[in-house]
Amino acid sequence: MSYLRSDENEGTDESEVSLNLPLKSPYRSARDTTLRQLQDQITSAETARRDLFFSGLLREVLWSARIAATRVHYSQLKIDQISALQARQQRLFEARSASRYSMLLLRHELAEARLMMAEQERELARWRDHYRQLTGATTLPHDITEAAPLADETWQSHPALRILELNWARQQAVLAADSTRGEAWNLSLQAKRLDNPLFEENQYGLALEVPLSGFSVATQSTRSEWQEASRSYWQQRDELQLQLSRSWQALQVEASYLAERQMLLQESTGASRELLAETELLLGQNELAREIWIRRVLQDLDTQADAAINELLIGQNRAMSRQAAGIPL
Repeated sequence: MSYLRSDENEGTDESEVSLNLPLKSPYRSARDTTLRQLQDQITSAETARRDLFFSGLLREVLWSARIAATRVHYSQLKIDQISALQARQQRLFEARSASRYSMLLLRHELAEARLMMAEQERELARWRDHYRQLTGATTLPHDITEAAPLADETWQSHPALRILELNWARQQAVLAADSTRGEAWNLSLQAKRLDNPLFEENQYGLALEVPLSGFSVATQSTRSEWQEASRSYWQQRDELQLQLSRSWQALQVEASYLAERQMLLQESTGASRELLAETELLLGQNELAREIWIRRVLQDLDTQADAAINELLIGQNRAMSRQAAGIPL
């Protein structure tokens, strides 16, 4: 507001009122719209990242617990088999058809099996406790199998990579919005009154001030900040891509190995059962033959356990491959 009084008798007095209103430039408005859209996308990506993180913890617990439970199961089968053999050898010993050697061998094997089972039960209890802490539930689900990722479901769609790209896009938008080009415009509403002995006049007007920086002019500091942000983004992106790629490739190599190992274990299981049938023919010969047969029985159970565990490892590999591809449960 201003008032100018003339010192002339017939001079003109001026009264003026001006109201300045800062306006967001079209460039800044466009950047703000972009930032709002990016923030919504980042929020969605962060939700996907948290879901994936929880899925990873859950997958680890579920498969580790299933593997531990399978080991306990086969250890129990082994203990039951040894106990049955021990009772059989006891009857033979009482009938003086066998010496104490076979009984001592079975006693040793039974102690070893029980010790192994105790350790496996402790491991199973540990994973069940992890599951309870993670979910609040006490009963583990029965069906935990997952299909292998599809051909187009690889690490390139991982949420971590998506978040990095969105954050870089947001950083670019922030740098652009805060640049001199994003400075506010100024709208001025003006009213002036001219007071003269001969006449009176009222004037009204608008003024729009557009800074020269509103045009595409970048300062050295803005360019330097942009270049530093760009270098940081590309470095993080290269490191993350390398990490995700290595994890994915390692899982694919492991999948091929486990599949081949499963075929060999199935062949070994079939051969073990045939060999067990052949060794039963040696039972009536001597103590050495009985030892061979006992060890063959126990080895057959171990081979079955290895095949069952390896099959679970294949399922676990599929689940972790989906995890590496960024696919939550």
